Parts: sequence; C-alpha cells; structure tokens
Amino acid sequence: MRLTIQVALRAAIARLDGAGVDAPANTARQLLSVATGRPREWLLAHDDETLPDAQAQTLESLLERVAAREPLAYVLGERGFHGITLKIDPRALIPRPETEMLVDLTLAALRALPAGAAVIDVGTGSGAAAIAIALGAPGAHVIACDVSADALSLARENADRLGARVTFLESDLLTNVPDLAPIVVANLPYVTREEIDMLPPEIQAHEPRVALDGGADGLDLVRRLLAQLSGDAVRRAALRHVWLEVGASQGPAARDLAQAAFPDARARILQDLARLDRVIAIEFES
Repeated sequence: MRLTIQVALRAAIARLDGAGVDAPANTARQLLSVATGRPREWLLAHDDETLPDAQAQTLESLLERVAAREPLAYVLGERGFHGITLKIDPRALIPRPETEMLVDLTLAALRALPAGAAVIDVGTGSGAAAIAIALGAPGAHVIACDVSADALSLARENADRLGARVTFLESDLLTNVPDLAPIVVANLPYVTREEIDMLPPEIQAHEPRVALDGGADGLDLVRRLLAQLSGDAVRRAALRHVWLEVGASQGPAARDLAQAAFPDARARILQDLARLDRVIAIEFES
C-alpha cells in the first residue's frame, strides 16, 4: 500500500488518540514534521506525496515513544521557553509556560535596579528561568542553584549553547549560595504527594520526582526557603523582591507563610494568564 503523508498522518492521529495522548492531532503533525524535516505548511500542501521508507521508520519510532506516554519534550529533546529553545531530557523537569512569569517579573524589576544587580534562581532545573533572565538582562549577575547535579549538568549545557552568562551552584536551596541578591526567584517542587499519584503518566512515570514532590501540602520547600531567607539578617537586608511559583490551589496558604516570614514586607498573590493563583510576590521597601 502506498503510504502517503495524508494516510500516515491519519494513522498517527488514530494511534495517539487510542493511547490517550493529549491533543493527538497536533502531536501527530509535530512528529510528522520532525520525521520528514518539513514544516507543517509544506506537509499540508503535499499530503498526497509518498512518505519515504526512512521517514516512515523515523515516524514509527517517535510514535512508539509518545504512544507509550513518554513526554513529547523528552522525545523531541527540546522545549521552547520565553523565546528560546532549551535542550530537554529526563535529568530535569520540563519547563512550563507559567514559569515565564518569573522571568517577566525579574526583567521588569532589574530595569529599576543598578547595573550588575544579582538574581538568584533557586531550583533552576534545566536552567530555563535563569538563562532567559541572563539573556534578557545581559548586565545582571545571575546565579542558579539546584540540589540535583544531573539537572545542573543539563542547565550548564543549555547556558553554554545559548551563550548565557550564569553562575551555577549545586545547593540544597540556598545552603551553598554565599552571594547576596536583591531578587530571588524560585520554582520549587509544589505537587502534593497525594497529587503525584494522580498525575498523567507522562509526568508521573518520566519526570524526576525530586522536581515534583512538595510534601504533604506541596509547600515544604517554600517553608524551608522562606526560613533561610528570613533567618539570615544580612541576606534579608539585601532583598527587594522574592517571587515564588506555587500551585493554583496554594495561593492563600503560601501568601500567609510569606507574610509570617516577612511581617514588614508586602506579600501578595499574582495570577497567571488563566487567572489562576501562580506566584507569591514578596516586596520590600528600598
């Protein structure tokens, strides 16, 4: 049977749909584009052309992995984030678009601070936020830390490939970070242990658990970071902004923790584009 692009696409959509993959049509088109090396527009205009055997085999290999519920970003080996393309693999959590809020907030704040101001990205993972900040504000001193040596290895590869100037440190939160900074951002694990068991297979079975597990209520690491920041008088005096990404159901509880840690600061909840609680902002008087 002559395997055309149109036939291959229909079969791929049906296969992914049967496997329970989210957005099967869009995913199938993306995989077909990768397998053929052609943009989607070209595939649409040439859907009656025969798919060469080598490309059909590549498509089959990709489909097999995605149908087994391996995350698409791991299959493709990359993920877009804040206008850059990051290398992505199981060493780190796949960056989510919600985390771009941390980048936007930081870049806006840096414009009001002296040149060379420092930013600490706690729990950097693949380096997404730190690298985007460094590229968006080349004069800033960006420090990124993570407890995972594997994640830091991936983050360094991304920074080197993209030409971003970032200092990477292996550290359990701020334990090994000696520098002071007016800005601290953190996208720490905030999934509750109960929620982990209900996550889709793509997340539960493939993404690193250490990057997901936030304890019984999802806020264990937020508590620890707030204690480190508020318990160090020197570090605390340097702070101007702290931004913490949290789960959509954790806004009020996380804000209360932040306000209790810093009673003289202003702690508030910021919502994402979907109008879900997403970031706890702690703002200090200059």
